[in-house]
Amino acid sequence: MKYETRETGSLQKTFDVHLDAEEVSRFIDEHIAAYRRNYAIPGFRPGKAPDSVLRARFHEEIEQALMAELIPRAISQAFRECKLRPAAPSEFLGMRYQPREPLTFSVRVDVWPEVELRPYEELSIEQVIEEVSAEEVEAFLENLRDRMADQTPVERDARDGDLIEGELEAIDPRGLRLRGAKSERTVLEVGARNLLPGFREVGQGMTAGTSREFDVTYPDDYPQDDLRGQMKRYRLRAVQIREKKVPPLDDELARRFDPSLDLEGLRARLRLRLEGEKRFAARERLEETVVDRLIQENPFEVPEVALRRALDRLATKLKEDGATTGPEEVEKAYRSWVERLQRRDFLLARVAEREEIRVGPQEVEAEIDRLAQEQHRTVEQVRGEIGDLDRFEQFLFERRVFDALLGKVRVQQVRLPAGAGGPVAPAAAPAT
Repeated sequence: MKYETRETGSLQKTFDVHLDAEEVSRFIDEHIAAYRRNYAIPGFRPGKAPDSVLRARFHEEIEQALMAELIPRAISQAFRECKLRPAAPSEFLGMRYQPREPLTFSVRVDVWPEVELRPYEELSIEQVIEEVSAEEVEAFLENLRDRMADQTPVERDARDGDLIEGELEAIDPRGLRLRGAKSERTVLEVGARNLLPGFREVGQGMTAGTSREFDVTYPDDYPQDDLRGQMKRYRLRAVQIREKKVPPLDDELARRFDPSLDLEGLRARLRLRLEGEKRFAARERLEETVVDRLIQENPFEVPEVALRRALDRLATKLKEDGATTGPEEVEKAYRSWVERLQRRDFLLARVAEREEIRVGPQEVEAEIDRLAQEQHRTVEQVRGEIGDLDRFEQFLFERRVFDALLGKVRVQQVRLPAGAGGPVAPAAAPAT
């Protein structure tokens, strides 16, 4: 095989490939031999039809085999030899072939740039770890008490602390349900501090069977993009009012979780859990900080075709999830985020190459076996809990890449006093 390459655009190459007549003839002869064995040709004894007849009879099938097998194999070989990283499937530009002559074809492909990673061993990264406060432990305990509360239906007006089970729907200023919106079952706690204003107050004084319309203004930093900074109108129809009776904060409460614990033992266990969660969050923040530094230290152009394909996939996913956001709105809202994600994945893959990190089905199965032994569970149970093995493979790959990175960059840990982490994003309102 011979090929010539030429630049046909920014981050785009065209390959003119020439396959030797001998290689092409050998490929075709193998297929003709298979047709001779497997098909009866009228006028000829089984297995005795001449090549010329078989070529004429199976002309289309032979051309399809060239397109499906020989040409893709040649393209992959050319890309490997040139060390190209395609940013999108290649575009086939045409083929020229005559029996017993060389086969020539051309393909155009958008590619990722060649990036020579700067040494990340020189990076110095600060990792902030927030300590757990006594107030956080008590808040966790209160949350546990709340979840264990008895709920009793009542025939009275709702007041602070009561639960309203009802149906919530998005409406327009005239009170008509918004097009495409669905009425959803929800449970609101009257006066709950984690709800946005509007949701927090709407249930005050409601009784079963009544409805109320109310407005909600979503803050500019609300986590759901399509609601951020928006004002929405809703209708809540109360189906049932339930009074909560929270159990006392005592040793009996602790024993409901573990018979060996008293209240102080439960507090200690919850503190350990919260500390683990904060270490995990600190690790995630550290990983993304390392990614930001890699992006800063290794600037490169992201192929437009890769961005377009990712944005199109995102727009399709949002549409399947019921969003009414159009492609232009998706690009405006998500382009910078998608571009960072593309840079992130590309650079992590380059780190994996440098560190010789590879994760495939064999490594996935080994990790599942390890988890099963560690958790004293069967392999089938672990595999069932994992579900999507492709996503688990990607998770395992990234974990090993970050382990390698964090073992080489200089990490300085900073302990942050509890409660010094700044304002917390507002809690999400019930799904609408």
